[in-house]
Amino acid sequence: MTYSSAVFKTEDEDLKTAQLRKISLLIEKARIEKNHEVLEIGCGWGSLAIEVVKQTGCKYTGITLSEEQLKYAQKKVKDAGLQISLLCDYRQLSNYKYDRIISCEMLESVGHEFMEEFFACCESVLADNGLLVLQFISIPDERYDEYRRSSDFIKEYIFPGGCLPSLSRVTSAMVASSRLCVEHLENIGIHYYQTLRCWRKNFLERHSEILALGFNENFIRTWEYYFDYCAAGFKTYTLGNYQIVFSRPGNTPAFTDPYKGFPSASPY
Repeated sequence: MTYSSAVFKTEDEDLKTAQLRKISLLIEKARIEKNHEVLEIGCGWGSLAIEVVKQTGCKYTGITLSEEQLKYAQKKVKDAGLQISLLCDYRQLSNYKYDRIISCEMLESVGHEFMEEFFACCESVLADNGLLVLQFISIPDERYDEYRRSSDFIKEYIFPGGCLPSLSRVTSAMVASSRLCVEHLENIGIHYYQTLRCWRKNFLERHSEILALGFNENFIRTWEYYFDYCAAGFKTYTLGNYQIVFSRPGNTPAFTDPYKGFPSASPY
């Protein structure tokens, strides 16, 4: 179970395969090795946790504020026969250092006023030669100030308290609160259009099951509208979905091969 954009190879590719490709892309961009200690901020339902340990053999720690997600992820990890540490709160991080930090579509929950605090936290727990990889939905800079001060359908009915950052809001917080710099950036927003179409299809195919759970037609229409509303935003390039690799100046150990570039969603 993954609630973030997938990366598709073809128009008719199944969602699970595309989600696993997205996870692999984040792992590759982070250049994770077996000896690395990896922190995921916002580990969700545990999909990346399992894949990163399977693929690299690294030591993994995940953070989530959701008790339900924590229970689900812990069960998935146990069923997979893996040893993974899952925490509930930032405060449990202490001053421990991690070689790599990944956060996939959690930044939207941080909020405008706490963006500097987020980057300060990453700065404090990222090892000297570490890398930070973020994936997040973004709103154009020209609309950001008006957007964050007003309300809309998503804020009212889907994600109360959420705030899509603009790209410059992210980089300004980075500069103000850390020594980090942007090493690589890619906009995979068009893949979110296809992801949302898959979610809509799966959701509507379970119409009767949803009603049986006690939800009504209004609930179904609300979420159908959400899928279409957001899909239109990505289809028209009104919304973006960035994957960004952050490093620090002088971080030569993370880039030992000058001819090795970062993988891209584009060839897929």
